[in-house]
Amino acid sequence: MRTLLISIITLLLAAPVAAQTAVVVEVRGIDLKVGSRLEEGRPVKLPAGGKLVVVRNDGTVISLRGPYDGPVRSKAAPSRGAGRALAALVATRNDRANRVGAVRSGSNAAPVPSPWLIDITRPGERCLIEGAPIGWWRPTTVVTEDFTLSPLDRSWNTQFRFETGQDIVSITRVSDIDGTKAFIVKDDEREYSIRLHLIPAAVTEPAILAAWMIEKGCIQQADAMLALLPTDETSESGE
Repeated sequence: MRTLLISIITLLLAAPVAAQTAVVVEVRGIDLKVGSRLEEGRPVKLPAGGKLVVVRNDGTVISLRGPYDGPVRSKAAPSRGAGRALAALVATRNDRANRVGAVRSGSNAAPVPSPWLIDITRPGERCLIEGAPIGWWRPTTVVTEDFTLSPLDRSWNTQFRFETGQDIVSITRVSDIDGTKAFIVKDDEREYSIRLHLIPAAVTEPAILAAWMIEKGCIQQADAMLALLPTDETSESGE
């Protein structure tokens, strides 16, 4: 019996750890698509100037630049437990916000009530699921406000209004406005730009979405997504 137990333990210890799946966030120079999935450890060959950014299941970002010939692998071990994964994501978020700056990153902006609402009142990077309607949001509702939206070349514009007491205006799908991903926004006093980063609809894992938002600089939305992630305590209480 003892020999059998030793054999079983030896086999368990020798068994390979299941590979982490990673989602492609950004790619240049090789035949992969944004949103496609691959196993960590897969060999890739990036030419000079090539780039590959993927997000692991636990939210870990792996960034490779060419020339590179080797496996897609992170030096960090997979996070064990929701609490550790959340802590790692928060640390990455804080590092990104510090490097970009509070004003530019939006880390000091009013919190959005949903990760998929876009704050119309400040410039910067925003994230949106492909094909989803744009939910423009403002943090204050005490006055009526008018906004004009146009592409960078100002070839067209559209106008919309927030009435008093209204905090959200859903105006259109991105595809309905010529696939524009960068806008000039003008209110009564200012003019500034907002750039959209589209996330494939097939990507639904909250940790991956949070890491994607952080990588693209959508810090205000990432904060809202991070608030939805479970901790070890809440996970255990639900068991």
